[in-house]
Amino acid sequence: MRKVKLASLALYVAITAVCGCKKNQDLTGNSPDLLSSGSQLNSIQPFSVLFNGDAVNGSANVWKDINIEGTGTVTTVNDETNTLTWKFLKPVNSHRTEGHGAKNYQASEGDLIYIGWTSKIYMPQNLKTEAIFQWKSYPTDGALQNHPIMLRTRNGLLELQHFDDNHVATVPWSTTLSTNTWLSFVIGMKVSRNPAIGYIEFWYNGVKQTLSNNAQRLYCRTLDVNICDPKWGVYGGDTDQVSHFVKKIRIADTYQDAAQ
Repeated sequence: MRKVKLASLALYVAITAVCGCKKNQDLTGNSPDLLSSGSQLNSIQPFSVLFNGDAVNGSANVWKDINIEGTGTVTTVNDETNTLTWKFLKPVNSHRTEGHGAKNYQASEGDLIYIGWTSKIYMPQNLKTEAIFQWKSYPTDGALQNHPIMLRTRNGLLELQHFDDNHVATVPWSTTLSTNTWLSFVIGMKVSRNPAIGYIEFWYNGVKQTLSNNAQRLYCRTLDVNICDPKWGVYGGDTDQVSHFVKKIRIADTYQDAAQ
């Protein structure tokens, strides 16, 4: 009888070892601390999110570089909803305060991407800036377009610009500039050096916009030299101080995830 009990005990131990059964392990294969941690689960991004530029991720994980000409600063502050937000401050007589992103992400020929963000700008209504957003060419030496897509302010307007491979600018879209209020943007882009393949689409405050060609899609060259990267902040407008607050930066495979 003792031998039978010992044999049964040995069999139980063997089966337990093979199954990898543990008292505190969940049947799903997840550890209890992961299942009970809502913050960990909530931090998981959809697979279509290619880049998350939230300020809580820190400068080292968002920007490839900080570009400042003058005495500007790039800092983070909490907005009225207690969301940590990027603050680009360009003082009077300074030329540029920008964040060059996106860290660990690079768009390639043929990609279809959506770049989304939310902005609030404090500046004189009629101030002309070169850009508050750029889709910038790198390296700049040898660039034909230099910045295929830019969003700038001029004469009380907010203007979306496209530059062709002769660096000739057109304005596919514009609207009256609204300052001191949150504005949301999404640029849909087929990334290509071929103007017959590349295109842009544009959403402003959640509404897809009709562009200057009377369509919601403009075919154009969207990739220059080796790579293009997004930049946010303030470029130009040297005569006045400008503060540009930016949050909810996303690059995604879908409009929905870029527009969150």
